[in-house]
Amino acid sequence: MTAPIIAFTDTGPLPAISAVGGKGYSLLRLCREDFPVPPGFVLTTRFFEPWVRQVRATDAWKALVAAPARDMATAAAALPPLAEALALDADQTKLLAEALEALGQWRLFAVRSSSPEEDLAGASFAGGYETILGATRETMERAVRRAFASCLNPRVFVYKRQHGFDTSQARIAVVVQAQVDAEVAGVGFSLDPLTNDYDLAVFNANWGLGETVVSGLATPDQFTVDKVTGKVVETVIGAKQTSYWLLPNGGTTERPDDRHDEATLSPDQLRHMTATLSRIEALYQCPMDIEWAWQGDRFSLLQARPITAWLPLPEEIRTEPGAPRLLFMDATLAIQGIQEPLSVMGQDFLTVFFRRVAHRLLGDTAILDPRHGMVRLAGGRLYSCLSYAFTMASPEGFAGFIANMDSMVSDILRDTDLAPYRRVAKPAFLERLIRRLLTHVPGLPLRNLAAALAPEHAAASYHRKVAAALAAMKAVTPDATGLAAYADRLAGDFLELLLSVLATPLLVGILTKSRLHRLFAARAAADSTVADDLAHIDQALPHNITIDMGLALYDVAAQFREAGLGDAATIRRSLLAGEYQPRAARAVAAWQDFMERFGFRGPRELDLAAPRYRDAPETLCKQVVALAALPEGGETPRTIQQRSIERRQAAHARLGETARSMGTLAHVEYDLLYRLVEHFGGYRENHKYYLVAIISLVREHVRKAGRELARAGRLDREEAVFDLTLADLDRGLADPECDLRALGAANTVFLRRLGHVEEFPHLVDSRGRILRPKARPAKEGELSGQGVSPGTVQGPVKVLHSPDEKPLLPGEVLVARATDPGWTPLFVNAAAIVLEVGGMLQHGSLVAREYGKPCVAGVAEATRVLRDGELVEVDGSWGRIRRLTPPGEPASGSDP
Repeated sequence: MTAPIIAFTDTGPLPAISAVGGKGYSLLRLCREDFPVPPGFVLTTRFFEPWVRQVRATDAWKALVAAPARDMATAAAALPPLAEALALDADQTKLLAEALEALGQWRLFAVRSSSPEEDLAGASFAGGYETILGATRETMERAVRRAFASCLNPRVFVYKRQHGFDTSQARIAVVVQAQVDAEVAGVGFSLDPLTNDYDLAVFNANWGLGETVVSGLATPDQFTVDKVTGKVVETVIGAKQTSYWLLPNGGTTERPDDRHDEATLSPDQLRHMTATLSRIEALYQCPMDIEWAWQGDRFSLLQARPITAWLPLPEEIRTEPGAPRLLFMDATLAIQGIQEPLSVMGQDFLTVFFRRVAHRLLGDTAILDPRHGMVRLAGGRLYSCLSYAFTMASPEGFAGFIANMDSMVSDILRDTDLAPYRRVAKPAFLERLIRRLLTHVPGLPLRNLAAALAPEHAAASYHRKVAAALAAMKAVTPDATGLAAYADRLAGDFLELLLSVLATPLLVGILTKSRLHRLFAARAAADSTVADDLAHIDQALPHNITIDMGLALYDVAAQFREAGLGDAATIRRSLLAGEYQPRAARAVAAWQDFMERFGFRGPRELDLAAPRYRDAPETLCKQVVALAALPEGGETPRTIQQRSIERRQAAHARLGETARSMGTLAHVEYDLLYRLVEHFGGYRENHKYYLVAIISLVREHVRKAGRELARAGRLDREEAVFDLTLADLDRGLADPECDLRALGAANTVFLRRLGHVEEFPHLVDSRGRILRPKARPAKEGELSGQGVSPGTVQGPVKVLHSPDEKPLLPGEVLVARATDPGWTPLFVNAAAIVLEVGGMLQHGSLVAREYGKPCVAGVAEATRVLRDGELVEVDGSWGRIRRLTPPGEPASGSDP
């Protein structure tokens, strides 16, 4: 059992955090490692058990435990006054007096609460707990009572509830520490908290005690130090408006200091602090935040805790401190719009597929090398090494290329000095890649030419070959060689299908559209009508599988409405419970047809672990209900599609006349190009559709194995199977003694470290530095981005972080970080779309254009700045969002 009081000088085993709290545990650990911590002791949770029993016996505590989440803060407000009546009993008084006596000549003390949940790697409770400075032996009991009372603070209970901590318990420890009479004090971070740069230490400092820095009462000096060289790279002198000082007889006083323009720290002091901070970081193996003080030439460490708000990088994309840095783009986000980390098995399957691609195109997997490759699947993300890309193309050229997929990446590349990331030699595998692309992809150029000469024949051949290939792949089942071999075979078969069939219409469509734009470039620059026609020339094309999905879902709703069964309860019963009236038979058949064609899709569909529509049909059912409620005679996906077709045909006629005015050759070329775009432009997302179909085949066999292992008690739940690699799963199925729980836990160590990461950056370097776009000038009340689908519309905002978070009502403006095909049904109701991530060719932009909805992409922090119900005007032509109601104020008549 832990002692009621533990001195910093104690040499026994380190107590549990549950006994001494995060702050107390950290100080005890630092003392064991001979860091310069002022003497002190910890009053453990056991010391406060009598007080906790008294609080838990009160009616106020019982009311708190019974309170719903929305009333927690109100119920908790009755608790702090209870602490005023608490008093130390005889045993507590004796123990506290003995501990103070052991500190000898020290007369003044800092008393700090130390919660078992505070100062952990995943939670900071910043500002939730109490610190009392300048306490004397005579005022010690009052200070301890005040520190204890902070565990009853309503803010603490709300934070606990929000972060999943148990709110039915009140536990606290208290640190009593000799008070340093600081001349300079403040805080330090072992990484740059703004850029996440691992090699920079940042210190904030003010004259006197550090309370003015911690509490934000004064603008401190800020010093940035290169941890590798020890050089001070930036000094910003703060206003230092006020300062706190220790009084000789206890307590503190506030007074200004005249040294506003003087630096609080010298280079020598900063080097010493940086070296100490680096030692602490090495001890804890994570970035650290410290509080410190200087008294004369004596440095004291007052606190140390893990930084909670930082981005960990997987080992595969990190370089050593001081080594040339590499720049990485998060392709999971930039290209696919996937915000959450991929599961272990999802990453493993994509690794299997990319290995097949590398072998086919390169003859080896050097391009995927975990430490030296250009493509690195690590930490649940797909990273592309731009430093290697810059050895083949200029950053400016790459910025232009990537703008169609992620305009924000393009902006960052144009705004940033990229010289530090261009200090690597061209890898040998890139030379091989270029040669093999030209000579080892059999027949692709010839097939492209054949498709151009006979598009109708090419389209018919395409569908015939794809159907045969899919039927063959579906007929394959896992055998004795295991699931890893099965997945590898399907990945190989799909790759052959991609190269021999799927790539032809995709490339023809892309290349011919590009040529179309070049053909009319001069006319479009001079005539906005030509430019507008070019924007519509590839809308509502046949064979667009993603748009077909949205139309098919609408057809389900239309069948219900035509049968007079459009109410929500009937639709849910019919589709989810299978209980339907004869009148609903056609609607149910349409639903079953939808599930047959698209049921294997869903949000985050490239991740093997992500549920499919057929696994969780509730989200789709909500969309059917919303579509069935569309007003009679109003716009529907079918009418939007028809209007888009007519707009494309009108644009085609006008462009034809423009081409004729440019001469016979231009007119002939235009007719050919339009014919190719019309035949092949709609195929641009089919390759992903079929890849997801293959992923779904593997997923079904993996889920079956997961169910069996969960029934056998070897996994806690079926979904835990996705914490394994395919090889792990094969090993577990073959060996009943294999500990699958241990394998899953080991595989997900890094993913658990990402639990606090809300957003992954578009660009990050190999020392953790996050590159961000420069702020763009915007008019007051406006946000700006890249216009990717023309048109202007007004509507209330609806911010969504996932497609099933809450309903999107007709006429609302969808605001999201990014979208993938799983979001497509929502676009029907959206009046417009605003995206933080995306470019002209990203999924959300393509679907918005198909539906004729204005869309602006690359809008920084849109999901944070805009609020539900706020009325905005979205201009998809010029990339502007105008806020028509004050920030935070909902539009008239909108839901709050």
